Amino acid sequence: MAEVTPVRERVRLLRERRHQAGLMRVEVLVPREQADAVKAYAARLREGSQSERLVEVRRLIAKAYRKYRATCLDNIDVKPKYADFPTAMVVAAALMHRGNAEAFRLGRQIRDLAR
Repeated sequence: MAEVTPVRERVRLLRERRHQAGLMRVEVLVPREQADAVKAYAARLREGSQSERLVEVRRLIAKAYRKYRATCLDNIDVKPKYADFPTAMVVAAALMHRGNAEAFRLGRQIRDLAR
């Protein structure tokens, strides 16, 4: 029989994941007829945040390929222009495991943004 996680622990983990993702819970009182507009605006804000992170991840991957293609990324074929978050995690792992201290730092930056 599987163990059941207490509600308090599940809520704590959910809040921690949101915090790590850079999200913050906000409560706003608005007129009923404007609630859908506020929800749509919040959805656009979340989407914009992710796309900004993706742009930064792609920039860091391009930098990694310029500096470490031969040493760390020789067997990973990624086009930085089309990279997504899972691909970024692969590049970050390669940099962290096969590179020097500078490559390790770059890999951590990529990993932290891709999470």
